[in-house]
Amino acid sequence: MKYLRMSKTNGAGVLFVLLAAISWSTAGLFTRVVTTDIPTTLFWRSLSGGLCVLGIAMAAQRSKDIRAAFTFSRGEAVIASLSAAGMICFISAFFHTTIANVVFVYGTMPLVTFIISLVFLGARADAVSLGCCVLSAAGVAVMASGNSLPSDFLGIGLAFGMTFFMAALTVATKFFPNANIKKTTYLSAFMAAIVTAPFATFGNTIPVDYFWLLLYGVVSVSMGFGVYMLGVKRVSALVAALVGLTEIPLAPIWAWLLFDERMTIVVLLGGLVILTSAVIYIANSEKSEEETDYRTLQEDRQ
Repeated sequence: MKYLRMSKTNGAGVLFVLLAAISWSTAGLFTRVVTTDIPTTLFWRSLSGGLCVLGIAMAAQRSKDIRAAFTFSRGEAVIASLSAAGMICFISAFFHTTIANVVFVYGTMPLVTFIISLVFLGARADAVSLGCCVLSAAGVAVMASGNSLPSDFLGIGLAFGMTFFMAALTVATKFFPNANIKKTTYLSAFMAAIVTAPFATFGNTIPVDYFWLLLYGVVSVSMGFGVYMLGVKRVSALVAALVGLTEIPLAPIWAWLLFDERMTIVVLLGGLVILTSAVIYIANSEKSEEETDYRTLQEDRQ
């Protein structure tokens, strides 16, 4: 009976992580249906998403101390700042290139995180991880060669900026292990809203755009965040990372089905190479951690 209960729990965890990945895969779609410019889109998306996550956090804590929700540690401020910068680059990238280009570049994040960890955390390099980095770089080169418009390269550059900031955020969580993830999520959204507010235009926004922008924040920020947090508590880091990668192939599929945004064979090939290298790296990282834990356990027994 215990085994059955565990299986059901893991199944629910996988489902929650998958639902979060699906919600995140729709991020680029909203930029295709609104008529607002980049700052306006970012402002409303960030404000609505931040308010939703703040509401979820306060409901979960059931605390009447409003000041605690707006008191942040240095680590939370650093992580939120990196997240806000990544969010701005992420949404901006969709306005300059295809959804496929953005999400395929984002697929390099595990490997970018590894490179940053080598520099700042003294992580150990191994042949498989370094090989995955080379393979991923080759995939990006192949993908980029399938684009010819200057705006595409600007969008790809912004996608790389987002990937770097999100990888740096991942490393920063190691420096600040006590940072409250809920707080950093809504703080980063509010930061992005404050930064983009002076450049946003409010007079020309049509009512239907407000609907899509508010839904944008709810789906991609609060829904993805809340469901993902439920999932990661029930599955291993390896399962969460691998299931989360489903966002990468799903996003261009939605773009193709809903907006007829097609990929060239070259872009698709580069994306598959990037995704393959990410899967290999994540699986190898989990295996390495298990071997390290086993050696440590054996040493402690001796």
